Amino acid sequence: MKPRPATLRTLCCLLAAACAAPAYAQMLSTAASASVSSHYSSVPNAILPIWSLSVAGQWATQCPPVLQSVALDGNDLRIDARSMLDLCVPRPTPYSIELNPALALQHGAFAPDVYRVSFYAADGAQGQPKLRAFALIDRSGPDAATTTPETGFWSSDGADRTLLSLDLQGGQLSAALLSYDADGQPAWLFGSAPYDGRIAHVSMLRLSGGSSAFAPAAASPHGDAAMTLDLQFSTSARAQAWLSRTRGDGSLQLRALDISRLPLAASVDGSAWQGEWVLVGDADNVAPQRLRLSRFQALGADRFQIASADGSIALDCERALAQPEQPPQSCSLHLADGSTSRFDSVAIGRMDGADASAAAVHLLRIKP
Repeated sequence: MKPRPATLRTLCCLLAAACAAPAYAQMLSTAASASVSSHYSSVPNAILPIWSLSVAGQWATQCPPVLQSVALDGNDLRIDARSMLDLCVPRPTPYSIELNPALALQHGAFAPDVYRVSFYAADGAQGQPKLRAFALIDRSGPDAATTTPETGFWSSDGADRTLLSLDLQGGQLSAALLSYDADGQPAWLFGSAPYDGRIAHVSMLRLSGGSSAFAPAAASPHGDAAMTLDLQFSTSARAQAWLSRTRGDGSLQLRALDISRLPLAASVDGSAWQGEWVLVGDADNVAPQRLRLSRFQALGADRFQIASADGSIALDCERALAQPEQPPQSCSLHLADGSTSRFDSVAIGRMDGADASAAAVHLLRIKP
């Protein structure tokens, strides 16, 4: 859903699962200590719409924090606040901080994009700031490209891998996190949330109390709030993920991950992308083309080609040397009539890109 003028004054409700304009006035919050929401402000003669942030939560004492500073590093926006008094009555007190990041930084209107917002607050004049909330705020333009994450298993990079199963159906993204608890026992976490084409904010429940596959009588499992999963997709096979949970002192523990679609193939040389594909375009006058790419050839450590049996159609792909098991970074399709298309979003079963005239095209696998 793209923004409309009627939604520019809409303020997302704190801790609501959906708002009046859920896809563009996006609210993302942590589970307990604080939350961050965003809304637009109407400013006369503004070239770009000005958006503001609201931070709200419960403070442990009657001396809630006040805004101290705002800093922007690329797309990372940091907000710092502090409770200025040291001797305060220990009684939970609600607080709210409203700010316009552009005005606070004496900055022009922010470029349309996704911003990562971190809220830090310190307790007392000498206390160290602690992370209290994290949010992805999508302020992309109305014509910004959207991404369709591929359904299947996803894995984090590195030796200590985190395994996820993602499934997108009808604008709803479901996530299952296969992990372990502090005692090394398997832990299964599950959640779902709306997906607007770039980001998702998923509250994860840990399931327990169910029955085994061979139990004589089935027992209904129950879910307990465990952590939050924030996702920002760059392609249909790559994303950034943030896992967060609230500590006992109200601060937020945050872990950032780079995740990618995990091919379930014994070989990592690129031959897993062989098969039958259909080339389709968004334009109505573009007829689908069925392609059988069955001939694999390695063109070096970082490149491979999959071609038709007669060589008249070829798909040339480039991949990262350090991560050969991951999907290629990009692929170029060369057809028999001389036309070409480039795909910068490459997954296992689909590729998204553009042809030579910049028209959107997609390559969808129909048979391995």
